[in-house]
Amino acid sequence: MRAGADFPARLNAWLDRHHPGPEPIALGYSGGGDSHALLCLTANWARARGIVLHALIVDHGLRPQSAAEARQAMVAARRLGAAPQVLRWSGDKPVTGLQAAARQARHVLLAQACRARGIDQLLLAHTGDDQAETVWMRLQAGAGWRGCASMAERVASPVWPQGRGVEILRPLLDARRAELREYLTVSGERWIEDPSNQDTHYTRIRIRQRLEALEAAGFVPGRLNELARDLGAIERSERLAVAAAAREAVRFHPWGGAQLDIDRLMLAAPVIRRRLVETLALAISGRAVTARQSGLDGLVERVLNGGSGSAAGVQSTRWRGGSWMFRDPGAVLGRVDRPGGKSLDLKPDTAQVWDGRYEIETSIVNIIAEPLGKGYKGIGVRRDLETIPGPARTGLLTLRCEGEVLAIAGVRHHPDVGIVPLMEQRFHSRLLCDPAFKPGLGQPAPA
Repeated sequence: MRAGADFPARLNAWLDRHHPGPEPIALGYSGGGDSHALLCLTANWARARGIVLHALIVDHGLRPQSAAEARQAMVAARRLGAAPQVLRWSGDKPVTGLQAAARQARHVLLAQACRARGIDQLLLAHTGDDQAETVWMRLQAGAGWRGCASMAERVASPVWPQGRGVEILRPLLDARRAELREYLTVSGERWIEDPSNQDTHYTRIRIRQRLEALEAAGFVPGRLNELARDLGAIERSERLAVAAAAREAVRFHPWGGAQLDIDRLMLAAPVIRRRLVETLALAISGRAVTARQSGLDGLVERVLNGGSGSAAGVQSTRWRGGSWMFRDPGAVLGRVDRPGGKSLDLKPDTAQVWDGRYEIETSIVNIIAEPLGKGYKGIGVRRDLETIPGPARTGLLTLRCEGEVLAIAGVRHHPDVGIVPLMEQRFHSRLLCDPAFKPGLGQPAPA
């Protein structure tokens, strides 16, 4: 939304629409002009509604001044009535790809901080200028139309599993940086200027300077925003169509697989079928990012034609007249050239995620989460595995205590062990970020 005399009122209305309840909300805050403007505006909105606002400040530790700037940001956040916390990116930093690594680390830290506070919405201060730069960067990199849809006002956290259940909100995508700084100047506010915003070693800064030169020559960067907005509307329509097709054609099972009704799926357009299989593979594999297109092409063809094989961290097969997709057992058990490494020692009374697919919590000590394995060690009677496709069984999540099988996800339960499958949640969070569309998505497709 554009800044102006009615800017605060319009931002309040936007926030009321997207965060109607009294729950706390977080804001990614750096003290820079964009995030400081958003904090000033959001603090007034939160104060009037009795909402607790958390200002999460990431110190990447990339410049000697960063710690002092983080402390300065904490002071500013407290003055405005927000509850600040500094999150530090520790450990070694990469020599190449530093910006991408910093972005990943930032999202992980922000998501973890939100989850620790029971917060499911995180405000970020991306502006229309950021949007235009991102579209240009993606065009330059050869992105297709989906990439040029760029940043959305609402989207699931891009990190997994740390960001599960956390939603990103971007209320400033129609505002210009200059307008926000004008608002701050009129309000008597000061902000931190990050010198890296002038460092032409970074691609984004070079593109920013080129866009500024083009704008001075008469080009309107807002046209790139309009392109992103139009493509974003198309992309959202595609996601809704995929979710609708999934209601009819996909049944999730708590042991970690999904059954597909191919006849129903074939009623959808090819692009919808492809995206459904792609999103399903991401959810079932538990991987952090979508597989390469080359790996997905064969998977889509096999799934739709009822073939068997593995790709993108999942395996597809025909079984008992149906088409199934499940976690590739070789990925969790390991192969000759690639160890599995999927055993996890569980900490009592602490929620932990196994293989990006299950959240586990138990009060029992000495519990190990691991795949069932080829020998079915300690399982005893195997009758309860008969409803699961044979190739999927060795990769089932199994909890053992001193060799004894206490629980198998979706198969055997234990009163002191909680196992929450994350596959269905992730599948739908990738497609639907609007809570109005979420109820009822867990309904299984007709058999």
